[in-house]
Amino acid sequence: MAGSSLKTGAQTYSSAIEDAENYTRWILSGFTPFMGHSLLEVGLGHGGYRRFLPAGIDYLGVDIDPECVAQARARHASEDYLVADVTDPALAERIAPRRIDTVLCINVLEHIEQDEEAVAALLATLVPGGHLLILVPAFSALYSDLDRMAGHVRRYRFADIARLTARGGDLIERRYFNALGGLGWWVNKAMRHTSLDAASVNGQIRFFDRFVVPIARAVDVIARPVFGQSMICVIRKP
Repeated sequence: MAGSSLKTGAQTYSSAIEDAENYTRWILSGFTPFMGHSLLEVGLGHGGYRRFLPAGIDYLGVDIDPECVAQARARHASEDYLVADVTDPALAERIAPRRIDTVLCINVLEHIEQDEEAVAALLATLVPGGHLLILVPAFSALYSDLDRMAGHVRRYRFADIARLTARGGDLIERRYFNALGGLGWWVNKAMRHTSLDAASVNGQIRFFDRFVVPIARAVDVIARPVFGQSMICVIRKP
């Protein structure tokens, strides 16, 4: 990932998101049908999603930040972790001979200028028929202080997926995610925020996770074709 201004680790999220279990399980539920037996998680952030994944899955976690890798390894000492740049064309060689059939990439690509290179490198780690599972923030019109402080280079729309898959990969699923969260993000755009870890931001996350997620899941059944805070994308390696 080029650029000295790249934000990693705790710079990129609000601390309350680590405890947002209902929201996390909702995200992962959309990917469950595509998960195989050997998973590469990209971007460990607040500790990774390992504790929410099937216990018996063959797991490898990757992050560019050595501190994130060290923290994740301390939490799950029995798992394998690697400090690596996901835009590196040699990434697949570095993790060989593992036969990865699933790559989990949640809220990572928006931090990377060279997102096309990242997708190509991640697809290269997969065995044929494997799936790249992506969640990214959606709609550039929602870009706000919160995105800027998190180090987001962009937010995505459906049209971006053709660009990301131009070097290969079959698009299996593409839909928006969390419409109610998108409305909340739009409201926050009108507010002045000075820190991702402010009490006001963390309070919103805790309230949403505890009380709003069940409603948001129901709304998404209708709203997912047209609007959401994020976008889910599943790409299969031919």
